[in-house]
Amino acid sequence: MHYRKEIDGLRAIAVIPVILFHAGIFGFSGGYIGVDIFFVISGYLITTIILDELSQNKFSIKNFYERRAKRILPALSAVLVVTTFLAFIFMPANLLKSYANSLMSVVTFTSNFHFFTTSGYFSTVSDQKPLLHTWSLAVEEQFYLFFPILLSYLWVKGKKQITKIIIILSMLSLLLAHFLAVKGYADANFYLIFSRAWELFAGALIALTSIQSVHIKNWQRESLGILGLMLIVYSICFFDDHTLFPSFYALVPIIGTVLIISFSTIDTLVGRFLGNRLFVGIGLISYSLYLWHQPFFAFLRLKSIGEPEPRLFFAAIFLTFLCALLSYQYVEKPFRRKAVKASKARFTILQYASISIVFFVVIGLIGVSQRGFQSRFGDSSYVQSIKFSPKRKQCHYNGHNFEQPKNSCQYFGKNVTWATFGDSHTVEPAYALAKALEPKDTGLLHLSFSGCVPSLLFDVKDAGCTNWVNEAFSYLEANKSIEHVYLGFNYNGFLFGSHRNHYPELPNKDPSLLLTDQYSYLNAEETRELYWQGLSQMVERLITSGKIVYLQYPIPELPAHISTMLTPFSIFGGGLRYNLHNTTTADYYYIRNQYILEKLDSLTYNEQLIAIKPFEILCHTSHCPAVNDGKSLYFDDGHLSVYGATRLISESNITISLK
Repeated sequence: MHYRKEIDGLRAIAVIPVILFHAGIFGFSGGYIGVDIFFVISGYLITTIILDELSQNKFSIKNFYERRAKRILPALSAVLVVTTFLAFIFMPANLLKSYANSLMSVVTFTSNFHFFTTSGYFSTVSDQKPLLHTWSLAVEEQFYLFFPILLSYLWVKGKKQITKIIIILSMLSLLLAHFLAVKGYADANFYLIFSRAWELFAGALIALTSIQSVHIKNWQRESLGILGLMLIVYSICFFDDHTLFPSFYALVPIIGTVLIISFSTIDTLVGRFLGNRLFVGIGLISYSLYLWHQPFFAFLRLKSIGEPEPRLFFAAIFLTFLCALLSYQYVEKPFRRKAVKASKARFTILQYASISIVFFVVIGLIGVSQRGFQSRFGDSSYVQSIKFSPKRKQCHYNGHNFEQPKNSCQYFGKNVTWATFGDSHTVEPAYALAKALEPKDTGLLHLSFSGCVPSLLFDVKDAGCTNWVNEAFSYLEANKSIEHVYLGFNYNGFLFGSHRNHYPELPNKDPSLLLTDQYSYLNAEETRELYWQGLSQMVERLITSGKIVYLQYPIPELPAHISTMLTPFSIFGGGLRYNLHNTTTADYYYIRNQYILEKLDSLTYNEQLIAIKPFEILCHTSHCPAVNDGKSLYFDDGHLSVYGATRLISESNITISLK
């Protein structure tokens, strides 16, 4: 295959935005599309090689997988060794256990499934997962499990027939991606191969159709290359985390990449731009750059209070480039050299691959079986109390596949006259409340949906939320046996965005971006007002239906995950970085929650409407603690633990109704 240095330059255009996006650098909100560029490049190069070998009757599945192993495993193994060592030194036990699980999925190339199935409140915060970026490697390797076999099987039918089949498969994959995006199945759409395969197929089609060999005028070739580069730059600058992706929107960078590969040869303007020594040099080490950057960023965020300063990210980027250069020179290149032949080596590359996989799987199994080696940091009584509700996994819904309200969980007593309604911030209070009701044989109806909002008056993009709210609330409102309703939400999560990676600064995200397109005319303030109208209408309708409403005020948030806060800087010591008894300032709580507190305080509280105020119960005058009486009040950075929720319920005005 003829070497095209402009393709290596295109790799640089792919990897740099990914790194800067993960560093949170302004102007690169769509930098994640670099992965999609990689997919197209990979599909093009691999298909070109396979077609060349098939045409010469030299193609071998064994040789293909040996080349893939040489390309992927050496540098990946080096990164995993270093990352595992750092994880053992720095990670708290629960995160190390999560890391051990991800380690096993990485070496078996199933990490995309792993991160898909472990997404949600119980996973490590995504940007603190050192191996999160390996999902794309898993997608590629899963693609190449079947694609070479498919090509070799269809080879006798000719290129035209193969091209038709690949086009059909591409269209099906793209349509699936758009369907999943529109329907809100964001995690499945993002991580799984079925909605990503079309991007690799796009590269394959370039090779199959030999479109780059089409004779067109020079100005047309130049124009198409420039258009392709503009499409990529536009995607990098203007896409963001609210863009439905992958979907039809992904056609923008994919078409851009296809145009560049197809028409921007080295004798064109774009080809010369991409073929400069700097871009080609970065492109050559792009695989190592991609592998190293996420672990460094993850550990930096893990050990920082709030989002790290830009200078720290640039230091991490420098370290990334240094390690990438070293691993390219001393790991990647030696394994790729033709001089290193299986016949002259002690082990073939496939034997090395088997040993590597077994080694990391064993390490992962040990980490999981030892529950993250909590003893590394000494015993802590707080750790034992970091517990969420035993009913959370069974009774707390998300996505489209939720139970009908009448089939929702009811516990513990037989006489069900109480209900809780809201998002995840009501799950532990529901359990604590049900425990308090149990001695009287009074039961509780549990109604909660992950990340949901009081969307009676509008629709949100989150899968299933609006449907669940309307169905569950109508059922609750009409249920005459329910006399008491405990109501609460993570108000600011919607109104202003998560505090993660912002503390002590305040997030100010536009909530209108979370609504469906039919509400695109609303601005941020109008959306917040509509949210409040929906919440106040809920309260009013419940009271009108004859129920007593217990309205939960905002729960104080922690600067970081409680496990991180309870863990010394490293196994070598360093002490705790947070004051566990004076953690979040009262000023932060009141400023962060100013909007919703003013709204909640405007309601008229009486025998029918009772305020439950976590700050007054759990906090001191000037600070809110993370722990109390030797136990943790939280199980992450914003959800109360069972102990914390028990304190909230037992010391609130709700106790009057329990007597």
